[in-house]
Amino acid sequence: MIRRSTLFILVIFAALVAVAVFWQRSQEEKEASATPTETTQFLLRFDANIDRLRLERAAGGLVELGRDEGGIWKLLFPAGQETDVGAAESAVTQLLALPVISTLAEGPTLQDAGLATPTYRLSINLDDGSQVVMNVGKATPTGSGYYVLVSGQGLSIVSKYSLDPFLKLVESPPIKSTPTPGAEYPSPEAGTETYPMLETTSTP
Repeated sequence: MIRRSTLFILVIFAALVAVAVFWQRSQEEKEASATPTETTQFLLRFDANIDRLRLERAAGGLVELGRDEGGIWKLLFPAGQETDVGAAESAVTQLLALPVISTLAEGPTLQDAGLATPTYRLSINLDDGSQVVMNVGKATPTGSGYYVLVSGQGLSIVSKYSLDPFLKLVESPPIKSTPTPGAEYPSPEAGTETYPMLETTSTP
């Protein structure tokens, strides 16, 4: 039989364990309620609609997009090209979904960040008549982001992976490709030409 003193010690031990578990759970719940849930912060948010975009590269290159009266994106520069509307819409969607890696209250100088002379300059015209300018500087030391400066905002770092496809518009504007005539029916390779059979009739 278990002695009364041993039973008393076991009861006390079980009670201490229960108190410890309760205290730990209460602390975890307290910390969870005190820590806000992290949400994705996007670099660009407008109350008006984008009406025109002009992306310039310091080393040379320019692309400009604008909406027509029906709200469809058109390639303004290079001029005289038919627009790939789907590619243009995709580029604008990527721009508006740029996630901010961090906002720098104290960071490198504009010179060190490559923003004194930006690598890219994006002018965004809104349909309310306002304009927002986004300057893109150097890549961060880790190579995962770009230093950017948007008018009316502080210095930020955005995802390089997310911004690169938009910046490539300078090299590859959204021009609609046109099929090459005859591409649907390619000519036979050399040495494989076929000729129709000629019917011959014997002379009676």
